Amino acid sequence: MTPPFLKELVPGGIEYGTSLLVEFEPDSLWYETSLTIAAQAVKAGIRTDYHTFQHSPDGVKKAFRRWGLDVMKMEQDETLWIEDSYTIQTGMGAPEEQSDSSKVSVKLSDWSIGFAKSMKGGVPDAWKRRLHIDDNIGILLQYNEEKALIDFGRTRLIPYARIRESVGMYAILTNSASISFYKQLESLSDGIIDFRSEERENEFRHYVRIRGLRGRPCDTHWRELRLLDNGEVAIADERNQGV
Repeated sequence: MTPPFLKELVPGGIEYGTSLLVEFEPDSLWYETSLTIAAQAVKAGIRTDYHTFQHSPDGVKKAFRRWGLDVMKMEQDETLWIEDSYTIQTGMGAPEEQSDSSKVSVKLSDWSIGFAKSMKGGVPDAWKRRLHIDDNIGILLQYNEEKALIDFGRTRLIPYARIRESVGMYAILTNSASISFYKQLESLSDGIIDFRSEERENEFRHYVRIRGLRGRPCDTHWRELRLLDNGEVAIADERNQGV
């Protein structure tokens, strides 16, 4: 079930039920890459959820339309779900209709109740075997304690993803929480992906790597990213040893 971008990083593909932690620097290309991965997925027939905490759902849809996706049709046939935890923070307008009831709050205590009911009541087929992308779960730390987020991930989020047989990509900004928090989050994850940038030869260059995949060998070299004219992100051919 692997979109082309992820296939470049993991040639053997990513199995359903896998939870991936993405750690990204603020000036990296994570956001553009997340949209690229989601668009590639739906084009390949992979049912996809894009959960936005940091960016407006209108901006997400605009990018997808620019790349030729019929967003309305894909939402109607449930190929694409836009989950909106952005609007509730700003108070500007109503959350996306496709957001479930737990997303009208950013308090994990509210989410936990809905997750527990779903885990006990069974999962509809339309909810299974999907790709789920969170643009920045670190936003939740503005409304919840670190321990609450770790406990939620351990007892609700990751078990639920396995029940749904979905692939989860849960992104968080680097250096925005305690070292202990990152270590615990990493220990819960099946794999870790890093996005970073640095200035080289008077220009900023952007990179991605798979830091590790549990139980599987993988290429951990840094790969350079290119932002294309249409806003999509591609992996350059060369591998970088000394980033």
